[in-house]
Amino acid sequence: MDEPVRDPRRSPRSRVLLAASLELGDRTLPVTLRDLSEHGALVQGEAGLNPQCEIWFCRNGLRVQGYVAWADGNQAGIAFSRALKHDEVLRYINRPEPRTVDESAHRRPALTRPGMSAEERRWVEQMLRDPGRDSLPD
Repeated sequence: MDEPVRDPRRSPRSRVLLAASLELGDRTLPVTLRDLSEHGALVQGEAGLNPQCEIWFCRNGLRVQGYVAWADGNQAGIAFSRALKHDEVLRYINRPEPRTVDESAHRRPALTRPGMSAEERRWVEQMLRDPGRDSLPD
């Protein structure tokens, strides 16, 4: 029986599509953050990053030192010099708050409800007695 393939990464990744930047000495490169974990990030941007070069990774208020672990075309893996706390990772990816659903908009209307007129109640009762009739009584 084959053994399941294990992910050798040290921490789970949150897949995102957010703007971030890398500071390399005196220049700043805008990048797209593709995933973020406690130990690193996958970024996409300008090609030509050199592996092992030191960088500062910036996203909103997060600024963490690290280095380019690998680069392939316009993608690069960033390894952080310190592990982020799980709460830090979640704070900087801006997960949207769950939307509240108006339950009344999804409720099936009742056949009889408070406020029906005597005439409306009579129509409903007649439709229930004679289901084959398609129109309201005259």
